[in-house]
Amino acid sequence: MTRVVLSLIVLGVALVGAELPRANAQSASRYARYRSVLEPLPETAPIPAGNPQSAEKVELGRMLYWDRRVSKTGATSCGFCHHPAYYGAEPMRKSVGISGDVHLRNAQTVLNAAFLKSQFWAGEQPDLEGQALGAVQSHVAMRSWPNEVAERLNRLAEYRELSLKAFGTPVTEEAIGKALATYMRTLITPDYPLARWLRGDETAMTEAQKRGMAAFVDKGCVTCHSGPAFSNSSLRRVQLPGGENDEGRARTTKNEGDRYFFKVPSLLNVARTPPYGHNGSINDLPGMVRFMGREMLKSELADGEVDDIVAFLHALTGRMPESFVRLRPH
Repeated sequence: MTRVVLSLIVLGVALVGAELPRANAQSASRYARYRSVLEPLPETAPIPAGNPQSAEKVELGRMLYWDRRVSKTGATSCGFCHHPAYYGAEPMRKSVGISGDVHLRNAQTVLNAAFLKSQFWAGEQPDLEGQALGAVQSHVAMRSWPNEVAERLNRLAEYRELSLKAFGTPVTEEAIGKALATYMRTLITPDYPLARWLRGDETAMTEAQKRGMAAFVDKGCVTCHSGPAFSNSSLRRVQLPGGENDEGRARTTKNEGDRYFFKVPSLLNVARTPPYGHNGSINDLPGMVRFMGREMLKSELADGEVDDIVAFLHALTGRMPESFVRLRPH
């Protein structure tokens, strides 16, 4: 009797083992076409001709990113609102500035910002250099004049000497913007489940994540959330709950036609950066998926579709660079 039972168990295991390759092959065939629609994040960020990378620039940018002396009162730094513990963002709806002032908008992650065609929630800056100086000058964030920051830092030998190596000059306003931008171009996360799947690893994503990928593409999310960063950087009209007082792009252009237009955000690491929306009014990922389905796709997504799309969005969570995770003293 025991031999019969053992034989049946062995037979069952063999049958299951035989079915697994067949199931994997069917899954691979079913989702193959999505490899031509989606693309993985490159291993390196695009580098502008006017600001080539160098080890000295990266190190200077890293120092500036974490140094509270860049702010007017010495109370905050870039890393205060864009911290690795929160995947380059922060868990508050809106950041609090150096004097207790509250930002108009939620802090976006700095991770993979180098792949976007414009910066800030309404595309106010065209590149990371402008974004960096804009944050330093912000009356809420740091309230500093870059030339004053440069004067302060040039009194410190380590800053002056490193800037001379990186730019051939002591610290200047231009050097601050370029060094911070150079550092941020190293803050990318190309190793994530979807990227591994796109490169041929069929086991990198779960079946639910693959179903979510299919729904994401077939429902039309990919129309705006396209490219390796899952954002085409276009401006789209969206009005979030409680967002009536934020006019979006119109705050800058003063054009009524730009009211409530905001940049399509990247979805890389989105599962790790709640709350969501430019005013942080949506607490969780299922809520954000439902809102976008209703407002942008004009569709009420079924519970199963929401669950699968959320699972897929978790497959966009990448490994942060060690240089960002392991903080080093200045």
